[in-house]
Amino acid sequence: MLKIKKIHAYEIIDSRGYPTIEGKLLLDNGQEVLSSVPAGTSIGKYEALELRDNDKTRFDGMGVSQAVTYINDLLGPKLVSVSPSKIADIDRWLIQADGTKNKSSLGANTCLLLSQLVAKGAAKEQGVSLFRYLNALYSLLFKSPIKIEKIPTPIFNVINGGKHANNNLDFQEFQIIPSSSYNFTQAYRMGIEFFHELGRVLAYRNANISVGEEGGFTPNFTTNFDALEVINETIAQKKYQLGVDIFLGLDIAASHFLKEDKYAIKDRSHPLKISDYFEYLKDLLKRYSPLVLEDPLDQDDWTAWGKLSGLISKETYLVGDDLLTTNKERLMRAIKEKTCSTILIKPNQIGTITETLEVIDIARKNNFNYIISHRSGETNDSFIADLAVAVQSDFTKFGAPSRGERVAKYNRLWEIEREEL
Repeated sequence: MLKIKKIHAYEIIDSRGYPTIEGKLLLDNGQEVLSSVPAGTSIGKYEALELRDNDKTRFDGMGVSQAVTYINDLLGPKLVSVSPSKIADIDRWLIQADGTKNKSSLGANTCLLLSQLVAKGAAKEQGVSLFRYLNALYSLLFKSPIKIEKIPTPIFNVINGGKHANNNLDFQEFQIIPSSSYNFTQAYRMGIEFFHELGRVLAYRNANISVGEEGGFTPNFTTNFDALEVINETIAQKKYQLGVDIFLGLDIAASHFLKEDKYAIKDRSHPLKISDYFEYLKDLLKRYSPLVLEDPLDQDDWTAWGKLSGLISKETYLVGDDLLTTNKERLMRAIKEKTCSTILIKPNQIGTITETLEVIDIARKNNFNYIISHRSGETNDSFIADLAVAVQSDFTKFGAPSRGERVAKYNRLWEIEREEL
């Protein structure tokens, strides 16, 4: 059995230009693994907290040197001579060492980096691909094997708005989703070809073709419906059939435009009360029939979520991100109250890999859908691509098919399909 010889962490810069943590784990046979963790821009109030230095004289207060110190001087040395196969024990130890409900002591970023490094080290120890190790770990922990049969269908974020772009769009993500009847190779190619055609359509319209934090275009359209119309135009240009070859998806992130209990949305001349906003949503659903609808309501309005869930088609994935924040208590409430049908899984919202797998297990055992997702502040680490395959998520959400930190994940999925499935 291999043992951990050394763990060393340090700061790197993420895709937004802010620091995050990267680290190396060295095994006693000389093998080494590398991992890094992401950070969010649109952060749900109920997700675990990342540790930041808050020193305004350094990186605008966004440094993570304290997290690095915790790993190098406090936590890492205690893991020397421990087998990485003991990841469940290590994660429990990290949770106990933090001692808070939301990782506010050590930081979710600190805990997640160590957890990811240990998982990668265990895969090295066993001589298997990371996704196969994570799949076996899930089976071991929860006595419920998942058969690996496919690469999850990608959700491509092709137009950015909200907090992810400096434009007039309220909605955070406008997405396209290839049909699950296509294999990943076909779906990836469709996404890339669509993305470039969309760029040409936007240029023809004299719209802005700069890209946002997640790689999608950031046109200065007047309304959110304008963005949806140009996506439909591009689908027609590519001769795809909407609802057959390709589907629409939306991350509305409604909590970010709720002001004084009203939804201030640019598609309407004045802020909307919840009853009027419901009519707006019903019109949106009737016009565009999105397959995936994420965070269409405020993260604290459970009653409205329940009402919407009862109104929309069972074919629509009603997704809670800010609502659920990869939090098992909030997930169990959503299952009990039937407030949505799908949870977005972001490991850094909870802080360790085994806790992430536990949330997925709760979803699976309650016939609740789950989607593995990136964050806006990403690195080139492709850990979540392996995780998505390991747990056979319904979809993956890694951003646009552009920018290195996004395509690193998509390329890893492509590699798995080519070489291991």
